[in-house]
Amino acid sequence: MTPEHLEWVSNFLPELLQQPGLDKFLRLQVVEIAAGKVILSMKAAPEHSNFYGSVHGGTLASIADVAMGFPCVTVGKRIVTIDMNISYIKGVPTGSTLTAVGRIVSNGSSIIRSVGEIYNGEELLATSQASYFIIGDFTKDDHPMPVTPAR
Repeated sequence: MTPEHLEWVSNFLPELLQQPGLDKFLRLQVVEIAAGKVILSMKAAPEHSNFYGSVHGGTLASIADVAMGFPCVTVGKRIVTIDMNISYIKGVPTGSTLTAVGRIVSNGSSIIRSVGEIYNGEELLATSQASYFIIGDFTKDDHPMPVTPAR
């Protein structure tokens, strides 16, 4: 991918994370973007928790999907998730600052595979892997615009 595309992604992803929808609900922040790798962080709020007061497994799965999918965008691919699994290693209390690392491990012509890890500080909370179907390429003129809510 070109340096111009990676620069665009570096500007676009933080803006996208602030648009209405799941990404905004998660309150993810971009820490690092590189070709094939993304690091995100978030502070786990009460609305991200289950009735035990721990971060909900669905919240962790959503973070993992975003963290593993964004690296595909950095290499110029539009993708949809076709399969994903997550292994929960340790529970995490609400209020913790989570860091998610996603990186591409296989970049094929129709499928990209990524792996992810979610941490609370140095403590590993979850590992994940996913396959994404490539639905197209990004070009200079067709970068998607942030979603606006339907009325």
